[in-house]
Formats: sequence, C-alpha cells, structure tokens
Amino acid sequence: MKAVTVKELREELTNCTPKELRELCLRLARFKKENKELLTYLLFESSDEVLFIEGVKKEVDEQFETDK
Repeated sequence: MKAVTVKELREELTNCTPKELRELCLRLARFKKENKELLTYLLFESSDEVLFIEGVKKEVDEQFETDK
C-alpha cells in the first residue's frame, strides 16, 4: 500500500471529530514504541525544550556510567 501525502492526511483529519482524532492517536501509540514516544514528547515535553534537552543529556550520561 502506498501512503498518501501529508496534504491528503491533513484534509482527511479535518473531517474527524475530536473523539476520532483521539482514537487515531491512541492506535498509533499502541502500534509502535516510537509513535508513543513522539506523542509523549509532543503532549508533555515540547513546551519546555531546554528542560527536555537537559533530561536527555542526563539520561545519556547515566547510560555511559552504567556501561563502564
């Protein structure tokens, strides 16, 4: 199956109710871990990018420490 363009997706999404949009987002979140992570970022972390970046740096540092 060939994916449609972003423009076509945008147009189709404008015809959805808020409940339908919510259900689509939840289905995407269940489908792949990356989708869930992106949705988490967009909903909870994107409003403070500096804090998000600091958290990622801390997590990377901790991973390096545990891998030693």
